[in-house]
Amino acid sequence: MNVLLMDRDGTINQSPGFGQYVKSWEAFEFREDTVLAMHELSLEGYSFIVITNQSGIAQGIMSAAEVERIHQNMVAALAVRGISILEVYSCADHPDRGSSRRKPAPGMFLEAAREHGLQLNRVLYVGDDTRDCSAAVAAGCGMVFLTDEPVPENLPENPLHFSASKSLAEALEAVRGFYSPSLESAS
Repeated sequence: MNVLLMDRDGTINQSPGFGQYVKSWEAFEFREDTVLAMHELSLEGYSFIVITNQSGIAQGIMSAAEVERIHQNMVAALAVRGISILEVYSCADHPDRGSSRRKPAPGMFLEAAREHGLQLNRVLYVGDDTRDCSAAVAAGCGMVFLTDEPVPENLPENPLHFSASKSLAEALEAVRGFYSPSLESAS
């Protein structure tokens, strides 16, 4: 089984904008291009784990219960589309706390690896923020960076895999190419 690690805001759902938060399920809007690409990968046997910072909880902008409701509804809506989300890892810690779980730190990646038996050097993380890139490097996994802008020059170098695309749909060949060696060794 291939597992693709995914950011949430700006990757699975439309970004609410820098410094803004999706405060309710009613405000959550899927990125349809991502969902279609996830569905295509699901048909090929991929599963997904979501790793997301949600510091709006610590800042009092939204409740932990509402974020959990968003995640439950997101997982259920994706399941209806044939997309298996194995788990959602969410860090509610305040950005000033210096948390080992909050991206760009690798804590949630390490938890996912431990709890799901992942070898992080054999997985990709898909995200749309420079913190996502830094977290992928710190965790030792490859990175697919979703951006409409030129790639920032200050990104940490990822020796495993780094590619940039406007959408997950555009990155499908890079994703398949990364995972194909592990498919061959499994046969």
